[in-house]
Amino acid sequence: MSSILWRRQLLRHFSDLFRRSSVTSQRPVSAWFSAVSSHGQMSAPVMSGGFRGTLPTSFGRIPARYSHLRCTVDRGAYDERTNQQVTGSDVKKLELVSDGRLLSIEWGDGKVSKFHSVWLRFNCFCPECKMDHTGQPCQPFDKVPADSRVVSAVDDGEGSLVVQWKEDPDHTGIFPLKYLKANCYSRESLQSKRDSIRVTFSKDNVIPRLHYNDVMSSRRGVYKWMKALNETGITIVDGLPCVEGTLRKVCQRIAGYLQHTVYGEIFAVKVEPQPINAAFASGELKLHMDQPVYESPPGLQFFHCIRFDDEVKGGDSTFVDLFHVAETFREKHPEDFHLLAEAPLPYEIIHYKRDWPVHMTYRRPMFKLNKYNDLIGVIWHPHLMGPLQVEEELVEPIYAALSRFYTLINNFPYMYRHRMKTGEMVVVNNRRVLHGRTAFDSQDGHRFIEGCYVEISEFKSCVNMLSTLEGDGRPPIRVGDNDLQ
Repeated sequence: MSSILWRRQLLRHFSDLFRRSSVTSQRPVSAWFSAVSSHGQMSAPVMSGGFRGTLPTSFGRIPARYSHLRCTVDRGAYDERTNQQVTGSDVKKLELVSDGRLLSIEWGDGKVSKFHSVWLRFNCFCPECKMDHTGQPCQPFDKVPADSRVVSAVDDGEGSLVVQWKEDPDHTGIFPLKYLKANCYSRESLQSKRDSIRVTFSKDNVIPRLHYNDVMSSRRGVYKWMKALNETGITIVDGLPCVEGTLRKVCQRIAGYLQHTVYGEIFAVKVEPQPINAAFASGELKLHMDQPVYESPPGLQFFHCIRFDDEVKGGDSTFVDLFHVAETFREKHPEDFHLLAEAPLPYEIIHYKRDWPVHMTYRRPMFKLNKYNDLIGVIWHPHLMGPLQVEEELVEPIYAALSRFYTLINNFPYMYRHRMKTGEMVVVNNRRVLHGRTAFDSQDGHRFIEGCYVEISEFKSCVNMLSTLEGDGRPPIRVGDNDLQ
């Protein structure tokens, strides 16, 4: 008997067990099995009228007490660690609402969640609905009616909810209770989740510092680094070897790959006789983010100071929290803010006199908002602004708004100013923190910085993963990736 066929028959057995159960929070007899074969096979379940036969040896030995939750975890369809922060997930009361189109769950902490029947159907963890090992859903959207109905829901007493549907009586749904509570979509719950990822701003102008050895020697050290970077948008790591290519080793503590752009993976920021970018000259760089011409601009940006002689006059770095500036701008100039949240601002890199010619253009609004008017993304690079292409009546208002925003950025009271030292690495979230540089004179010394990028989704994934494995499981605060939550 194939493994899939066996699982389907096993689930039908569970269905028989619970078919006559009313919706209840009482704990019925759980589906326990007896492992009797030295070859990893099992006898029939210890229940009357149950499935008759043995489990395939490929499934391996199964413990005598094998719950729905343990089966789901062992299949690789669910990782309990992802919901470790959830509390109060014991069930106090279950109730069908609207003739089974909604299932109401009162939790042990008194909170109430309501799940639509169709939502449950598409988030079921049974082997037919979630793939082994990956946990990816495999339920076709055209196979389940939007007004499907639950006919039975039972707390199995072992951390799972067992559900049956009117439209598919042979299908038994399995749901880890902590998963359900974590994914509640009540108005209160959605607001709480938005509050938990809201960006907060610092006014002390102190950049968090860590040491290279701590970052390289332990996962805990990387967690502290990523947590600080997620909270403030900027960090300094001291003690790096002054060796070209060190950046790649450091970045591999975060992501498997560097983000490639028209400047390659790792690029040298030093004065060139014929620069292909303003950063490769010695002039002032106004505050900006990198590469807004990309559909997905770089996420993290790394600046490794390999050499910065004391004789070099100028060249100090400046940084500012773009989200802080944007929210201040919204408060002071609400009409300008909403205009720039809609106007398609043009960015471009057009350079044919280089080894690989580039002609990149992209139009996008400066501010990105979700349906709740939360700020979820900002784009700003005055050096790459192209010719405005909008209706005639919008030209002057847009340039006036840009002038006021430019003035606010470059006179913002909460600006970081820092002269990099040899062996230091500054890391910023390019989607949140702008960077700039004062002009410098390198006739009597050298200023050499290596740079690279890590994609924003990989950064967010790293924060999520390390929070789960090393922290309290809280999600990352907004990273400027336009996530609509």
